[in-house]
Amino acid sequence: MLTVLVIDDDDDLRGLLVDIISREEHLVVAAESAEKGLELLPHTTFQVAFVDQNLPGMDGLLLGEYLRRNNPQMTIALVTGSDDRKLPKATEDLDIEYIPKPFTQPDILRVLVRAKQRLSDHDALRAAASADHFAPNFVSHLDALALEIPKSSDRVEAKLVENIRRLLANLRHGKRYNESDRATALAALLSARVLGISLPVREGLTLYQEYDAIMRTHGRRTEFE
Repeated sequence: MLTVLVIDDDDDLRGLLVDIISREEHLVVAAESAEKGLELLPHTTFQVAFVDQNLPGMDGLLLGEYLRRNNPQMTIALVTGSDDRKLPKATEDLDIEYIPKPFTQPDILRVLVRAKQRLSDHDALRAAASADHFAPNFVSHLDALALEIPKSSDRVEAKLVENIRRLLANLRHGKRYNESDRATALAALLSARVLGISLPVREGLTLYQEYDAIMRTHGRRTEFE
């Protein structure tokens, strides 16, 4: 059973969403404004949030961005009748589902199915991460990884940095995330350490720290902290 937050200032649409979700035997808590919804967050752990775009006081996209930042595992859907053409791309960038009004019951059910799959994947990964065979603890061996190898060419170093940045960009984007890029990014970062390549710092973060920050947003294990 999922715990679902519904925020919509339209009584009829809010009631319709609650009805659809309740019939799937999930627990639903409804609020008529962003402020009321935010007041619920400290008291309940929500796995899913359906948020209207045109809310009084705070628009739904801004609220969705806040929820994504503070609840990386939450499945969030923006439900909107707005004709703003920027919204589909903005929601995609934030890994938020985009549901135009008028919506259908299957539109809502698809979000619930995705949420259950997301939670199942997260639980499976946590179980694997706790197993002894999952991976060594790299952070405790970083100094040993720096082998005495002749300096690589500038071209090789530049290519390695380019690839790491590309992989991290893919991993940062929720819908492009995949375990292959995760493994490749980790291997590339460890290769940089082995080769003694000094990686650039961006916005105060090393690429190692960027990797760990991205892993936290996806509920994956960090490696370099």
